[in-house]
Amino acid sequence: MAVFVGCLLIWAHQVDHDVRKQEEDLVRRGLLASIHEIERSILPETTWDEAVVNLDNRFNPAWAAANLNDYLAQNIDFEQLFVLDGDNRPIYARRRQTTVAPAEFRHFSGAERLIAAVRHAEAERGPIALRRAGAKTLVSHPIQASDFILHEDGVYLVSVTLVQPDLATAVPKGPYAPLVVAALRMNGQSLGRLQERFQLADLKASRGETRAAPGDARVALPIVGSDRPLVLSWTPHKPGAELAHAAALPIALVLLVFGIVGFVMIVRIRRTAAQFIANHRSQNEFLANMSHEIRTPLNGVNAIAAALGRTALSPTQAEMVGIIQGSGETLERVLSDVLDLSNMEVGVVRVEHQPFHLGDIIRSVAALASARAEDKALDLIIDVDPAAEAAVTGDAVRVKQILNNLVSNALKFTNEGYVAIAVRAEGPGRWRIDVQDTGVGFDPADKDRLFGRFQQGDGSTTRAYGGVGLGLTICKQLVDLMGGEIAANGAPGEGATFSVRLPLALTSATPLTRPDADADTAPDRPLRILLADDHPTNRKVVQVLFSEFDVDLVCTENGQEACEAFATQRFDLVLMDMQMPVMDGLEAVRAIREREHQRGFTRTPIVMLTANALPEHRDASLAAGADLHMAKPIEAAKLFGVLQSVAERQAVAVAVAA
Repeated sequence: MAVFVGCLLIWAHQVDHDVRKQEEDLVRRGLLASIHEIERSILPETTWDEAVVNLDNRFNPAWAAANLNDYLAQNIDFEQLFVLDGDNRPIYARRRQTTVAPAEFRHFSGAERLIAAVRHAEAERGPIALRRAGAKTLVSHPIQASDFILHEDGVYLVSVTLVQPDLATAVPKGPYAPLVVAALRMNGQSLGRLQERFQLADLKASRGETRAAPGDARVALPIVGSDRPLVLSWTPHKPGAELAHAAALPIALVLLVFGIVGFVMIVRIRRTAAQFIANHRSQNEFLANMSHEIRTPLNGVNAIAAALGRTALSPTQAEMVGIIQGSGETLERVLSDVLDLSNMEVGVVRVEHQPFHLGDIIRSVAALASARAEDKALDLIIDVDPAAEAAVTGDAVRVKQILNNLVSNALKFTNEGYVAIAVRAEGPGRWRIDVQDTGVGFDPADKDRLFGRFQQGDGSTTRAYGGVGLGLTICKQLVDLMGGEIAANGAPGEGATFSVRLPLALTSATPLTRPDADADTAPDRPLRILLADDHPTNRKVVQVLFSEFDVDLVCTENGQEACEAFATQRFDLVLMDMQMPVMDGLEAVRAIREREHQRGFTRTPIVMLTANALPEHRDASLAAGADLHMAKPIEAAKLFGVLQSVAERQAVAVAVAA
């Protein structure tokens, strides 16, 4: 509606502008036509053998009064009219329809140019030969000159006309004939006739723009003897403005209706947005609670199964433990995929930009997949472009997640042959990573739907190989978030190749180092560890995992107990759950950091060991003062790596103190 109103106003303005220009052009041409009419009204009394006889051969004042004064007064009300003889001396004068003595004539300043122009044309014409009476052919063409002249603070239209014979039965007695000079003052009367003739509103005349109002139409005419032109101005017709004014009420009513509808829509949109935010908050809370409730028992299953697997078991028992471990890992992967997909759909997944070593990422992905490749007797090939042996800026965690999904898929659908991971530079800051396998492949016709949710290249493979079909969907959405592209090529029985193109700019910054996830060496000296977790199963899991190491583990059931223990004892490491009664983990971490600051203590490593695995949980942990956020189920190797790092730090501190 606003566009419509704007277009209407622009159209109305343009129409009024065009009408004003048309009126100005009409008046300009009308003025010229009026001047020609005035000139033509003089010609019948000046181009005439009788005029030559009575104004030149012998001057007859009575004839001049009857023919020049009375006749011309009936047509044009000239304010001044006079006759000059061949020597340009006044021989007759009239002012306001009254004959006056020629001596009273005041010469018009500026008229000399008009007189000179007429005399020049007369000289070019040459003398006219006398003809006998009865001739019927005209021998003269009009010789005139007209212009606007400033005289005694008034503007006059002055016209100078040469007296000439028409049939040449009488000719001038000398080389130059008399001149008739008529002057019409541009006053209210003459403007009134002009206004009436052209139907103009509020016609005004001024020297310069002094009386012209903004938006007026105007015509400027040069004045002899003045540097300021004669400006005729008037109020132009404005059909566009009249139409816009007439449409104002209907438009106002329509705008009112639109405003009411818009207000109602805004209210509804705000309500919907508020409900969406509430639903989004509820969904996040549900996801967090679901993650916590599932990961907590899953943590016990996986960790206890892993610990049990390191004990002496019979082959049958080892097989059963392996089944438990595999099932737990599969359940954890499905849970992580569902949570990741849900987070991406509600837009809470953020891409970080931190330096990391691209080649190391490829090798770490291969290292994680090597055990499974060995179990299936598959060759795992790594091909790293020398250009990729460099630090780049991007999200290392998400890049690893993408490649882990692709490599895991390749291993799942390949029973013999190989799985290859290759990285190549495609330009400055542009990389292509290919994951190729010799597995079952897929029909090229199904390529476009591979990245849809719950899709497989072949529906029958779901039963044969398992999986819910979310991995590729997550890969595509993560690649899109990082501004890259992912594509797939393959054929049934001939394997498949998944290509990921990512913009990862080279950087000179040092990549972040993390504890070695594959470290399985326990610390070689006792460590004092504080564990805060409200769930007895989780406390038991940590106790079982650390049972192989010489550590002093102090267990508490909430954040307040942990703070009280920290106030009376010194610890090398704190493992803190996030969601606990009495005092949660975030508040406890902040309290511990505040106590360290007040007492001037060395910063104690704190690991948030929690089933709250969403990105906002990790951010909240780090913001509270934790050094690391580890999601449950606990990865024993990663936890042992943290333990090893703390032990090495303690050893260095002891050596320095010694």
